[in-house]
Amino acid sequence: MKKYIWILAFAAIGALNSCQDFLDERQVSNLTQDYYNDENGLESLINGLYVYARVKHEWDANGARLTQAETDAYMTSNASWARMEVGIYGNDLSNIAGNMFNYIGSANANYAPMGAYPHINNCNIALDVLENIAPGVFGTNEAFANQRKAEILFLRSWAFYLVSNQLGDVPLLLEPRREDDGIYHFPKSSLEDVYSQIIEDVTFAYEHLPTSAPQGRLTKWAAGHFLAKLYLNRAQGATFVNSNEETLRMLYKGTDPADLDNAILYASEVIDGVGGLAPDYNMLFDPAISETSPHAEVIWSAQFDTNIGLNGRFGGNRSVNYHTGNYTEQSGVARSMMYGRPFGTFKPTDYGYDNFRDKMHDSRYAKTFRHEYHSNMGSNSSSFTWSSATAAWWNANKPADQPSVNAGDRRIQNGQRAIIYLENDRENALDSMEVMSQPYQFMVRWVRSSTTGNYYYRLFINGANMGLATQIAPYLSVKKYVDPLRGGSNDESNFDREAGTRDAILMRLAETYLIRAEAYGRKGDYGLAVDDINVLRERAAFKAGENRPSLFAQWYPEAQELDAAELVAPYAANGDSFNAIMVTENHFTPGTPEATREGYIPSVNSKQDMFIHFIYNEKNREFLAEGIMWEDLHNAGILYDRVMHYNQMASNRTGLWPVASNTGGGNGQNGNGKGQMQRFHTFRPWPFNYLVQLTDETGAPLDEATRSAYQNPGY
Repeated sequence: MKKYIWILAFAAIGALNSCQDFLDERQVSNLTQDYYNDENGLESLINGLYVYARVKHEWDANGARLTQAETDAYMTSNASWARMEVGIYGNDLSNIAGNMFNYIGSANANYAPMGAYPHINNCNIALDVLENIAPGVFGTNEAFANQRKAEILFLRSWAFYLVSNQLGDVPLLLEPRREDDGIYHFPKSSLEDVYSQIIEDVTFAYEHLPTSAPQGRLTKWAAGHFLAKLYLNRAQGATFVNSNEETLRMLYKGTDPADLDNAILYASEVIDGVGGLAPDYNMLFDPAISETSPHAEVIWSAQFDTNIGLNGRFGGNRSVNYHTGNYTEQSGVARSMMYGRPFGTFKPTDYGYDNFRDKMHDSRYAKTFRHEYHSNMGSNSSSFTWSSATAAWWNANKPADQPSVNAGDRRIQNGQRAIIYLENDRENALDSMEVMSQPYQFMVRWVRSSTTGNYYYRLFINGANMGLATQIAPYLSVKKYVDPLRGGSNDESNFDREAGTRDAILMRLAETYLIRAEAYGRKGDYGLAVDDINVLRERAAFKAGENRPSLFAQWYPEAQELDAAELVAPYAANGDSFNAIMVTENHFTPGTPEATREGYIPSVNSKQDMFIHFIYNEKNREFLAEGIMWEDLHNAGILYDRVMHYNQMASNRTGLWPVASNTGGGNGQNGNGKGQMQRFHTFRPWPFNYLVQLTDETGAPLDEATRSAYQNPGY
């Protein structure tokens, strides 16, 4: 087998521009390593290290799938992946092992090796040149050299952080490797040693990075945010040192009694330094705003460009393709740049929708999802048609200002509402005849038969069962990644292009607040924690005059909470709704109505445990589909318990969910889990293709027993 792992990736040359994204990427694989020994070459190498920031958003066979699904609130729409079947998750040759092989470092004939360890080696070479050759300005300007060193150390630490989140103990490689000597002896270091090193390195970064920089370039605040998270993660892991569960003990990262205080300290400095959240949640994800005037709340983002030739191996931000269900089937809606490409790779679980407990007052529910589509096909409409029964129902029950219809006519008219979604519960099921007799596709989770009284779960407009793993069906989709410039322009002919151009958020201030809130709460300072949570809630509240989606008032049972004036078009909020969603300690105090409404796992019954789970309920509401929740739930040690209780497709629990009459097809709603998740799945496998390349100190291949000892438990 070809030996290639962790050799220098001649990755990119960067050019810094104060007005635009600084990463101007092009392949330089024809260069020798001597190129990086002068001032310009070293600067290019350091700029090229930022390519690694894209790893979560370039490809679903790499970081996207490892960081998005399978969590409590987000899942893969493909049934085999969502169930975490043995062939997908079970061994070092399973699909997830393939993702891990890409994540730690894999080769490609036309590109430099990608992944964590080729990047780490590039960082080590850059450090070696900076410290031991110090060419040009790197040797004459100490402040400049320290700033660039800070960037290298941060970016190396980011890679160690991401890969150790997946694998636990990992090789802690700190020396440059410039040639292939046939020796691949990479013993693992403990998470305690990994965290000790990266905390030291990110502390240096915090001390030497500037408070402002060109978009995408690291700042002091990015380092402070990262430090706060590292200290919190170490404090979380310390609680499991004596756990009976092996996978929880594996989270131990060392301990220091000052960890929570340090998390609070650095989070506080970042909060004070950045200066506040974006006033409107939608500003963070509306490309018309975020791509032209990104708010300072975005502390660090991965850079992509409308010139897709600069976006490297994958052509751009492919996350734009992974979060949108199929809105084109018999809907009269054609694929469009505004609506996105309907790949349907990832979707929310039912809990992901239901976790938004205050849909009428918490605007994040309205602003996270695309609740409505309009027909755009004109006379070429692919709309389904009126049947005799549905036309009769509509004509008998339609609003007075709506026209009568005829059986056989196209149901959905051009420019009119084509699809809407209602995430209701079984107790608020809608009449099936009413649902199926609207002049649009009405995608309702629960309907009740007009004739039999039976309850049905997720029926398509033709009566077909969509079930729990809806593949590319028209599910209520996250709209945070929709890119109207996909492929490099707003030309509608680009709608099949996979290359997204939007920058991808990696850190934002709302998370800093919740890091500090969790640290406060773990210390028992619940009042201070609640204050931080309510900063997010104040932003989340509908403001006076802000319009809710019309279907909220028309169809959601919670609309009874609204004032009469709010139920009339344009459905504007009558006042600030913060009082309706303000958090108090009651939200995590056992026995209170607020705590009951949060729907905690039955085993979570103390105030401290409820508080921790409340933080992650809130994180799901704030950061759904942003690629941090798998890692955060994992490090908090609650990933397995929450997936098993909330994610029906991954869970093997029985009787936790309501039962429908349409239970067929393997994914039907019969009240039972469909999955095969095991505790050991909270860590990933070391891939076989990696293990068989390892050697001992002399270059001799490892025997099977030694490789087995290297592997994570369960695989």
